[in-house]
Amino acid sequence: MNKKDNQRTRLTKILFRNALISLLQKKSIYQISVTELCEASEMNRSTFYKYYGNVRDVLTELEEETLKQGQQCMQEIEVSEINCAIQPLYRLLCYIKEHKELYKLLLNNSTDDNFSSVMIQDAINLLKYKSQNVLTDSNNFSDYVFQYILFGCIHVIQSWINGSMTDSPEEIAQLIYNVSISVIEAYK
Repeated sequence: MNKKDNQRTRLTKILFRNALISLLQKKSIYQISVTELCEASEMNRSTFYKYYGNVRDVLTELEEETLKQGQQCMQEIEVSEINCAIQPLYRLLCYIKEHKELYKLLLNNSTDDNFSSVMIQDAINLLKYKSQNVLTDSNNFSDYVFQYILFGCIHVIQSWINGSMTDSPEEIAQLIYNVSISVIEAYK
């Protein structure tokens, strides 16, 4: 495949994903047909079936890309002290605010819990790995504590996205950070 074909493929998939995002703002994934998605993207059905088997495949690809971007943000976290985690969190929240509709659709309309579960599990694994340098007794730092923090973070972010987002990304990052530190300190 040459460079032009790669670019054409990327652009075609972007059109399908953008059309899906637009349609998801009006109806659930289960109500969107291939024909409707093709009309919204101004692409034909044969082009759709060249890349996807059904409409949920487009949603799955969108979720995977979003997870990948989240993982990249998390990989930027360099923990030598726990408080330096606030800057990557702040950048992630700014990114979420810039792409509010996409995150709102994915967190609220996923066809299964896989999207949020994978996002949470990746964060748990990264935090466990990174926190070993910070916590003096990391072997006793329970999976339950990490899950408590991360599920809480996800729900705070989801509430923020579903609300009016009047609180700034910096305020939400500080809230998540303060609560997380309190939980960690209480457990140590």
